[in-house]
Amino acid sequence: MILSTNIRMFLLAARHLSFTVAAREAFVSQPAVTVRIKKLEEHLGVELFTRMPSGLRLTPAGAVFYEYVQKLEILASEAHRAAKDIAEGDEAHLYLGANRSATSYMLPKLLLSFRKEHDRVRIRTEVESSDKLLDRLFAGYLDAVIVEQSVDEERFQVTPLLKDEVVVICAEDHELASRPYCSIDDLRRFPLVTHEPDSGTRQLLGDRLSLEGRSDNDLNIVMELQSSRLVKEMTAQGLGIGLVSRLSMSDPHRPRGLVMLSFQGEPLCRFFSLVTTEKGASRSKVQDLIVLAKKTYHEDMLFQ
Repeated sequence: MILSTNIRMFLLAARHLSFTVAAREAFVSQPAVTVRIKKLEEHLGVELFTRMPSGLRLTPAGAVFYEYVQKLEILASEAHRAAKDIAEGDEAHLYLGANRSATSYMLPKLLLSFRKEHDRVRIRTEVESSDKLLDRLFAGYLDAVIVEQSVDEERFQVTPLLKDEVVVICAEDHELASRPYCSIDDLRRFPLVTHEPDSGTRQLLGDRLSLEGRSDNDLNIVMELQSSRLVKEMTAQGLGIGLVSRLSMSDPHRPRGLVMLSFQGEPLCRFFSLVTTEKGASRSKVQDLIVLAKKTYHEDMLFQ
């Protein structure tokens, strides 16, 4: 890392306004983050954070310092990449980020296509949440990312790829299997196997529950899992109904005997896009990746 540990800890703490979250991301203890921030404040001679009962807040000096350090982070990343490009060739590496769903169900086909045309490019992938991926893309650590949320098109160049839908699944002998749709009331009646609370599927479900004046507390959640494969396996074993994406059900190796139902009313849809920066889009390997992604995916392919 070009940036000092103190600066990196400050960036994480300022980004999340939490020493606890910063420590978790840096894989260190919270006291270690606190010590680093204290040393940085002593070196600068200013307080960077105000400790509030609700969490951290940047002081005026801290806010200005954060603005400059973000620019420093981008420059440091560009310096690192530039040095590697000179040593190994400008097109030697492709740094690509994606969330778990895109990594499992979209990247394999895309990377195979890219590799056939660029067998000299070393590909490195990162798996993170969409928010973290966009932060790392903007900071220059990644060439492009595949994310499932709306993106600021003034900061990024966005190529829409695929429409996905959050669906309910059940075993083919379940009483819901013969129905065309699943209502929120149906969802409340049965044990539910689903992803962890901060997953994209749960966030979409949470939005629908809020619209109907309900919350997760109204559901009978029996398992919260980090893997779509596990959700499908547990549902196939009859442990409850499941909540997954239509994209994950496109897996040819999914368990047999599962029935897929849309939600009653407006479907719970999300959109995957390939996102890069203006500088990233100027690289020929990223341009080729975008062309291949357009050939590989189109918006309604999961609904045909």
